[in-house]
Amino acid sequence: MDRPSDDAEINQIIPSLAKKSRHNDDSDDSDDFSDEELSSQDVSKDDQSSPKGSDDDEVNILESPSKLKTNREPVSIQDTQDPLLVSSSKQDLSESDQSSIIPSNLKPDAPKEEIDTHDALVQLPMSPSDITSSALKPEVNQECDENDVVPLPDCTTNSPQETTSTWSSNPQPMKVINFTKKQGLLVPPPSDPYEAFRLLIDDDLLDIIVRETNANALRTSAEDNVKTNSRIKNWTELTRDELLIFLGLLLHTGTIGLNRISDYWKRHYLINIPCFAQFMSRNRFLLILRCLNFTSESCEDRVNRIRPVMDHFNKKMNDIYSPGKELSVDECMVLLRGRLLLREIIKNKTHKYGIKVYSLAEQDGTIVKFHVQTGGNIETADQNDASNIVLKLLEERMDCGHHLYLDNYYNSYALALTLLERDTYCTGPLKKNRKDNPIEIENILLEKGENKSLFLNGVHIGKWRNKRYEVYISTKYGDEMIPTISKMRSILKPKAIVYYKNFISGVEIPDQMLAYYPFQRKTLRWHKKLFVHILQISLSNAFSLYNKYSKKDRINMYNFRLQILEKLLPDPSEIHRRSVLKIKHELTKIEKVRTRQKKVGGVIKEYTEVARKQCKGCGAQKIRMQTIYECKQCEGSPGFCTKCFCLAHS
Repeated sequence: MDRPSDDAEINQIIPSLAKKSRHNDDSDDSDDFSDEELSSQDVSKDDQSSPKGSDDDEVNILESPSKLKTNREPVSIQDTQDPLLVSSSKQDLSESDQSSIIPSNLKPDAPKEEIDTHDALVQLPMSPSDITSSALKPEVNQECDENDVVPLPDCTTNSPQETTSTWSSNPQPMKVINFTKKQGLLVPPPSDPYEAFRLLIDDDLLDIIVRETNANALRTSAEDNVKTNSRIKNWTELTRDELLIFLGLLLHTGTIGLNRISDYWKRHYLINIPCFAQFMSRNRFLLILRCLNFTSESCEDRVNRIRPVMDHFNKKMNDIYSPGKELSVDECMVLLRGRLLLREIIKNKTHKYGIKVYSLAEQDGTIVKFHVQTGGNIETADQNDASNIVLKLLEERMDCGHHLYLDNYYNSYALALTLLERDTYCTGPLKKNRKDNPIEIENILLEKGENKSLFLNGVHIGKWRNKRYEVYISTKYGDEMIPTISKMRSILKPKAIVYYKNFISGVEIPDQMLAYYPFQRKTLRWHKKLFVHILQISLSNAFSLYNKYSKKDRINMYNFRLQILEKLLPDPSEIHRRSVLKIKHELTKIEKVRTRQKKVGGVIKEYTEVARKQCKGCGAQKIRMQTIYECKQCEGSPGFCTKCFCLAHS
């Protein structure tokens, strides 16, 4: 038989469950305890609550039904009609039904034990009339049957402790990766600086520039807005030899700095530099500079106009050189103040405005590969931007045991794990708010000189304090501390920080060396500025490779440049002298004779004599010397004495 007293007993159960829900809500805001401790605290508070049926415990549990913690197991639609949504029951329940509904730990006779908060669901067979508001039902797909199983919504949130629960403060052995490559040149070592320079600026690149420059000049001269008397209308085809002279003059403008390009051809006595006019006229130089081009193809790539030169440099370095184990990645700026989508601003750089170039370099400054930041490239976007750049620069250097040094712009736990899976170490500073960082590293306080290290999956993240906190990451070095000398005193530093500072300066060295010989102009367009930058780093790489692998003595950058310029711009008098030596010259007697009259005793006699000429060599020394010999192979058949002939034709 159904008894009406069952409603009163159910109404006594519901307030206690609602109070427990309120305690669980308060416990979710605490971050200082674990879930087990919070559950035990809730049970103790529930045991000390007021007796059943008290007015103080009467709360409308319809206000926050979703805040009750539930099991994540799927339940039926009948189960989703939670009795907690019911204010009062209008049906009479049998005693057997009541005993089957109420859990044993909630019965009046049940002992006071710890109550699991996940048992808070009480299943009651409900009718639609018993539900006070249909809006408070859990969302169920209308196409489902009543007997279909619907998962409950996930009301729990991950606490901060769950993110760092797997990090361990116990030192762990780091993964051992052997370096499988051998550092060195893959081609015969250069015998002189010019040969080292031509390893990177070879005939293939020169032929591309010659072909595209000639094609660009023809397109430009055919435009409608070009005047008939424009110099471009009289364009003569560019050759490889002339291009080498152009590059030599362009490099020489960095050796001798003047404000304007046209100043190098002026004849003013203060700035007269005759070597430029001896090799190329000013108008021809400016015309080649105007028509200089590297590709005729058009595509969506923002650096398409310079892409062939970039790809040629990267491919050439990969073909001729195998770098050492330690590499570093950093960025530099190519100065540009004009309006361009590629332009970026970095305030802590020497050139704050310009095109950002990412470089993979060795410790001595050899640029192994570089990549231009395009700003909108899909391959390099968001925080994965930094990781994608590193992976792009290393795509040919993976799986061979390299050790990469990165600054905090690139480093992250995810990148370190990715590189470690590809047998590549990484070391460097780390931003403290980077994703996947352990919470302990961010919040821990240390004394001066103290170090805290955490390990996970072969990745070591540490925090060290000197004058300020330094957070670092490494997949090779553990928590070892080594002594270093700083300001005339010895201090202990983490090994990862010491090695990072020794190897990270690879990109800055060529920038510093090339800053002494700048030949970039504000009037150049952006793709020509990038070409000049590639020309500079090619010269810097040639200098580094020559000093490392040439059998000759090391030379400084200034003498290295001069020896290259002497090959690109040979002495004009030496050229004439070499052309003279190609023909066999002989000293012959002058064949021309003249008749002279001479009075001897009162009788006038006529006789002939060989015509004489002024000696060319003696005349240059302002010495008057008449000679009866000449060289017919020389231009103008000048006269020579025997001594000057030998000097001029030796």
